[in-house]
Amino acid sequence: MARTQSSYFQKHGNKKARTPKFHSLFTRFPDGGRIPFKQVASATWISTTALLIGIGFVIAVAFSADGRPTKSNTWYEYAPTFIALGAVLIRGALAGLLGIALYQNLWQNIAAPVLDNGESLLGTKKQDGIPLKRIESLHLASRLAVGMFGYPSFKAGWMIGVLGLAVTSAVQPVLQSAITVRSEIEIVQTGIAIYHPQFNGSLAQSDSAVMLAGAATTIPRRSAIAALMGEHSSLRYTDANVIGFANFGPVRYLDVACKMEAIPGKETNEYGWDVYNFTYRYPDAEKLPDSDPKYDLTQFRDVSNVLVLYEGVDVQTALKSKIEVQAFMFNNTHYLKHLCTAQTAVGSCNTRIEGGTGSMGGLTCVKDRFINLDSYMDKDLSFYGPAGGVMALFASFLEVFVGKAVLDIHGKLNFGRSLFMLGTMVVDTDTALVMPADLLSHMQRVLWVTPLLEKTGSPEQAALNVTMSVSDEHNVIVYQVNKPRVISTVAVVFLIGLGCLVYLSLWSSRVCGRLVRDSLVHSLTVAGPNGPAIHGACLASLEEILHKAGDEKLKFGTILEATDSLSGHLGFAGEHYLPATFHGTSMMSIGKPVPGRWYGGIGDLRNRKSNESRI
Repeated sequence: MARTQSSYFQKHGNKKARTPKFHSLFTRFPDGGRIPFKQVASATWISTTALLIGIGFVIAVAFSADGRPTKSNTWYEYAPTFIALGAVLIRGALAGLLGIALYQNLWQNIAAPVLDNGESLLGTKKQDGIPLKRIESLHLASRLAVGMFGYPSFKAGWMIGVLGLAVTSAVQPVLQSAITVRSEIEIVQTGIAIYHPQFNGSLAQSDSAVMLAGAATTIPRRSAIAALMGEHSSLRYTDANVIGFANFGPVRYLDVACKMEAIPGKETNEYGWDVYNFTYRYPDAEKLPDSDPKYDLTQFRDVSNVLVLYEGVDVQTALKSKIEVQAFMFNNTHYLKHLCTAQTAVGSCNTRIEGGTGSMGGLTCVKDRFINLDSYMDKDLSFYGPAGGVMALFASFLEVFVGKAVLDIHGKLNFGRSLFMLGTMVVDTDTALVMPADLLSHMQRVLWVTPLLEKTGSPEQAALNVTMSVSDEHNVIVYQVNKPRVISTVAVVFLIGLGCLVYLSLWSSRVCGRLVRDSLVHSLTVAGPNGPAIHGACLASLEEILHKAGDEKLKFGTILEATDSLSGHLGFAGEHYLPATFHGTSMMSIGKPVPGRWYGGIGDLRNRKSNESRI
């Protein structure tokens, strides 16, 4: 027999009566059926704020990191990670806005009235509501869940859910694909100390007790030979691992300037011309009266005698800072006549280095001016003076180039004692003879490179280091951002989010009257014939319910006992007093279902059992 309300109070009469709670959840239906703006703002402000922050963050990363080397700082180094972080924020915010809009769309599908043309507000013809399958389909679509494809409905809400799922899934990969990696060369100006003795006296020997600078030591002589033969050889400037264009100066060094005449000709000994000869003189040397021409340094050394092939050219030094050179060389097409001046100079040099090493042939020096250092050379203690190494450098230079070479009667090369011919011949075989293409570049290389190879010096002389400025080239990883792709992506996302807000704010269902959200608490406000589980909340907003009735306790269980003849009923019961009854039983009564009993449905259990027995 069903329990009545009076029997409930008789059974529980020994307990202290509980004071019923009443909540003012009564809500006025809004004018025009539009959702109150306060509800829309309260439901969407977090998602909207997150969307704007995410868009702003992604744009900031894209514009600030574009073209910047990754090693500059953490912001540039982790730009792709920051883009992904912003994309995740955008995706979540957009999914939240779409979810709210589509869930409202679901309820408007259920509640929307029929228009004059027979179409509902959402494009669904309304007669007797919509099927539960479609409700489930639209509900899954509002959650952007892939399960929606299990219940396709091909209605506006469902298709928007499909597009929303595609857009939110694509936001992150599209934004990340906007970043590409490329390698660029970054130039960093770096100053490095390198060895350069300039005219340091440690290159020379001392001739007397008064320390006059004299002839060359073995080191500059050997360095001059290495420079002559090192056109394609490497030259180590520094141990620092630097790469790029480098220059140093101003430095004091020996430079050469030439006047040349090219006479077309061919390889022959018909006219008795030398294939090569090289001689010198000191134009500013003191000319002694009645002296032997052999010792007159103001005259060119004689290279016309054939004995020069066997005896060589005597290299003498003078306390002067300038020499003149007269040279003749066949370069395979022309006979080149040279009249050159080699002199102390001030200038700057440049080259390209890789890993601190350059090429001897790649060094170029440009003089600012020739300088005269005679006054520093012809005095006591000149070995320690600013021109102490000039004589040594001149002597090393001359020893490399003086001499002559001729073709013998058989057309074969006789290079005599010329180190230049020995070190620079391109081809010298029984069938071919190929001479160097020019002489000047070799003279320049020997004069410019020889000091750099002389790794020596003493504290008494001037400093042996100069500063080399290197445009150090670093391969850096640079992120290139496709800005149009980023802007178009966030623009689409922003427009979708704005569309959701406009839809929620302006669309009128004329039935719902509130913003319905995908929430369990909100679902408890939906009423059937016996009212909602949360009493009186059929039109209240979620925030209002949580604020005013948030502490109300709900119980789910048997609110109508099952008997042999009647099925029971399961549902929610709250703390408030609900005078309404279901089959004469108070809904304040809550209990557990009895195993084996029937629950749900309406009708006589005896008829149901007889039907089942017949089956």
